[in-house]
Amino acid sequence: MTRTSLVFLIFTAALCAGPARAQQAPAAPAAQAAALLEQGQPQQAYDLMLARHKADAADPDAAFLLAQAAARLGRHDEAASLYEGMLAANPALPRVRLELAREYAALGRTDKAIEQFQAVMKNSPPPLVGENIARYMGAMKKQKSWNARASLGYVYDTNVNAGPTADSVLMFGLPFTLSADSKEKSGSGYNFGTGAGWMGGIGRGAALQADAQYSRTSYVDLKPFDSDVLSFSAGPTLQKKNYMLSLPLLYEYVLIGHKSYSYSYGAAPQAMVPLGENWSLNSGFVLQKKTYYVGGGARDGGVWSFSAGAKYRYAQDAFLQATYRHGYEGTKEDYLDNNSDGLTLGWYTAMPWGLSLYLAPGFSYTRYAEAEAAYDDARKDKQYTAVANLSRGFGRVSAALGYTFTRNDSNLGLYDYVRGQLTAQASLSF
Repeated sequence: MTRTSLVFLIFTAALCAGPARAQQAPAAPAAQAAALLEQGQPQQAYDLMLARHKADAADPDAAFLLAQAAARLGRHDEAASLYEGMLAANPALPRVRLELAREYAALGRTDKAIEQFQAVMKNSPPPLVGENIARYMGAMKKQKSWNARASLGYVYDTNVNAGPTADSVLMFGLPFTLSADSKEKSGSGYNFGTGAGWMGGIGRGAALQADAQYSRTSYVDLKPFDSDVLSFSAGPTLQKKNYMLSLPLLYEYVLIGHKSYSYSYGAAPQAMVPLGENWSLNSGFVLQKKTYYVGGGARDGGVWSFSAGAKYRYAQDAFLQATYRHGYEGTKEDYLDNNSDGLTLGWYTAMPWGLSLYLAPGFSYTRYAEAEAAYDDARKDKQYTAVANLSRGFGRVSAALGYTFTRNDSNLGLYDYVRGQLTAQASLSF
């Protein structure tokens, strides 16, 4: 059952059940708050009714409109608490029970939502309301706590091995001509991915989540650069009045050229804070321990990164976002230790014919701690990226065409390269 269908149900119920305080005209502040909600200004309505509710907690109009505004601001836990308080004072409010059921559903508390719907049904609501409630409860009971997906696509890469653009590079102060194997190589092949996720509510806006994914990229003529990635994540998620927190534990295993390359494990706490209906802030922290099967253990060590960003949804199906990231990699060799800073901008919008477009330019700057043996200067990379993705959904199937451009501008010629990756992919969710 979609959120739109639920809104329709509540709207229908409102027509039949009447306001929270029947046959009584609301006071001027309540009328003003109701008008603000109609005009799409929930924050102003919330501020107005919060002051009124603090002055008179027993006023059902103030409590009801405050809960309505809180719900539209994404503060479902707060809205549910307000509705619960109203029902504790007066259980004979079917409209409030319907709204409470809506908030329970938004919080993932399906059993509690069904309980409230059943309480309304016991009072013999109008036929249309009863039919809508029965339909919605049936849909909720059928909702799966798990999901699965699979994808298959074509990939073309102009520089599979991230080879340098120059034919020769300076090492030990002398020019060295690169072998054919070291120069950039283009190739095509396929990518395949599959995964499954599960979520289970544990009450009061808290849930447990788990996800497993496997992906493969295989090239026709460049098998040594084939990659396989297997990853797992699991942990709790908590959604409260005005924030959401998650704390997944991570594990990843990587093969390159069909040989074990690395594995890592760690944690990635994340937080999201909605600021009204249009703005939200998000941040995340990743801490991992990485071990490599190649290189004699020189790159073994820890990786951590911090990211923070803002997202502005300027239309129902369009948004802008900006994300800053700082990271550090510590290894067993100083010349491999590095710090990086990056900024990514993103723009998503719906287009005609059911298409969606996503564009994301980015820049990062990575500094290595010490120079490699063959160089006098420590490595410094400025990387410019641009991502474009055009997609369309067809029910459970979606199709996407994507292109990623990378320009790694390094002070060391061996790491200076240009790369373009084109993908065409179809995905199935079930």
